[in-house]
Amino acid sequence: MKKISLRTGIMLFISLVFFALLGVFLFRYVKNAEKWAFYGTNKHVYTNGDITNIGEITDSTGKVLAYTKDGERIYNSSADIRKATIHVVGDRNGYVSTGVQYALRDRLTDYSEVNGLYTYSAKGNNLELTVNSEISVAALKALNKFSGCVGMYNYKTGEVLCMVSTPTFDVDSDEEIKVAKSGEIEGVFVNRFLSSTYTPGSTFKAVTSAASFYENGDNAYDIKYNCNYGTVFNDEKLNCVGKHNEVAVKRAFSHSCNAYFSQLAVSLGKSKMTKYAEMFGFNKEFSIDGITAAKSHYDVSDARDIDLGWSGIGQYTDMMNPLQYLCAVGAIANGGEYVKPYMVKRITSATGKTVYEATASKERMIANGIAEKVADLMDYAVQNNYKKTTFGNLDVCGKTGTAEVGNKIENSVFVGFCKDEDLPFAFVVVVEGGGAGKASALNVANKTLQAAWKIIKQP
Repeated sequence: MKKISLRTGIMLFISLVFFALLGVFLFRYVKNAEKWAFYGTNKHVYTNGDITNIGEITDSTGKVLAYTKDGERIYNSSADIRKATIHVVGDRNGYVSTGVQYALRDRLTDYSEVNGLYTYSAKGNNLELTVNSEISVAALKALNKFSGCVGMYNYKTGEVLCMVSTPTFDVDSDEEIKVAKSGEIEGVFVNRFLSSTYTPGSTFKAVTSAASFYENGDNAYDIKYNCNYGTVFNDEKLNCVGKHNEVAVKRAFSHSCNAYFSQLAVSLGKSKMTKYAEMFGFNKEFSIDGITAAKSHYDVSDARDIDLGWSGIGQYTDMMNPLQYLCAVGAIANGGEYVKPYMVKRITSATGKTVYEATASKERMIANGIAEKVADLMDYAVQNNYKKTTFGNLDVCGKTGTAEVGNKIENSVFVGFCKDEDLPFAFVVVVEGGGAGKASALNVANKTLQAAWKIIKQP
């Protein structure tokens, strides 16, 4: 009897150890299986270190951006297209970690936790992007030698037409890859549109305006503050580029009066400014096709009055992520709801079967009436400051920003949207070291929009 009890105890112990080890294995499998499958030496995915077990990647017009032939990943024959789309497509080795070839490799290789990488064809899946390569080239050329980014999407459908980041490199140039890997050019592998944050500068005045409309209703139009080349908070001067005297919101927005919006922010207070900044997506994470963008930042918890004033004009510690800002601009253009941006339109198997197709989804960011009021301010700014004729036939609403980032370096920012029914595009442009937003970023946006007009609307 004792022997039976002992044997039973031993078997029970062995069983417990077995199931414990099985649990550890299953946990590690679920957690690490994908990492194991895509380890660099796996010849089912890589050839000589290059990712190859994926199909064609095409742009919105069907132009092939990358494909695999004889175990080698081949890119578009145009160097301009390669450089303009590399941060979207990704390189052979995964240096651009947010490129679809790397970030979505499980979907492109048809990986699953049940079947692993097993497929009948071993050719991987094909991916159709919403990105237009010609518009992307126009944006790249407009940025010229500057670092920065251009993002543009259809605020009615959510389709991203352009996501360009500079500096960039040619994936088919060994010399450019060597320079990029050396670190000689800062952030060349980084998609600045997704993975960077920037001081928003005066573009943030759209948020401060919205906060005032929420709190004061139509009376917000009648609130006036004095500007004498700035204003003073507790004996500290907050500068403005002009002397706007007594000014209300429309002229203050159009002429980007720092004195007005800093005093407005202080009058609203920390908690309300934080509330409305977060309503516009600050302190929240945004993603596109499952790729998470850098989180924006707004924190005035320790701010003095002058700091709160600076925050109301997009300075202090304010930081925006371009994707988050694009969603905010899309909401302003679209009655307060933004359509979530996406760049992957469709994924098909090697046999032509559709395994994924994008569907548009909306999320309310701000109230419809508030969105209309802010959109009107952006419209007024273009009419009375930047001039509608700047954009040719396009009916553009926007706001520039000149963001001070230290050491007297100024980033140029321009955000806005087209009101044209057939060209409902929202955009965000950042030109690092570009100086005044009215000069650099507005010019880049206009060149990109004009290219989009010719490519999409004109026969």
